[in-house]
Amino acid sequence: MTRVEPRRLVAALALLNLGVLVYCLCVLTTTGQRVDQGLMVSAESLSGDLAEICAEFVELVAPVSAAGAVLVVCLIAWRGNRIALALRAGIMTLGPIATAWILKYSLDRPNLDGLVQHNSFPSGTLTCVTAVVCAVYLATARRWRIVVAINGALLIVGTAVSVVVLKWHRPSDALGALLLVGCYALAVSAFPIRISSPRHSTLADPGNERLAQV
Repeated sequence: MTRVEPRRLVAALALLNLGVLVYCLCVLTTTGQRVDQGLMVSAESLSGDLAEICAEFVELVAPVSAAGAVLVVCLIAWRGNRIALALRAGIMTLGPIATAWILKYSLDRPNLDGLVQHNSFPSGTLTCVTAVVCAVYLATARRWRIVVAINGALLIVGTAVSVVVLKWHRPSDALGALLLVGCYALAVSAFPIRISSPRHSTLADPGNERLAQV
């Protein structure tokens, strides 16, 4: 374990405060609810084909997320420092999902000016997808992280757009999910660990001094 990076903890706290601000503005105010609802309706009416594409896309979310979870387990089994890496991946995955579930059923969405009052903040679907992507990223070797980042970003953006277009969630719900996972990701990554590949046998290690003296 190397030293803690306080800048990432500060950034995580900033995202947490931003998430609270988004909730207060978009959920607890009449203007915020109207704008949020209007953006969701406008997104649905952009294109008739877009809704069909989004419906097909979200069908892939569950199997892709499951595959990502399996990939995390495989990466942990292959890398060094398995316990520390498993702890980080577990917090990165289960932490945001559990928090989103608690918030969705504990936060209140007041019925302002006759608007829909049931709470959907933050999006559980987007939280799950983003958390799994971040866990895969953390468990992947550095040289492959760019590949995970690009494909993960496409999956996250596609999921965010889909849940809004299909009226599963309002834009603030999607933004809240991204801020929540981002907060966890920064907090977890603030405690870096040294991750190495599985050790080779003693005889196969060219740097072994005893072998070199034979």
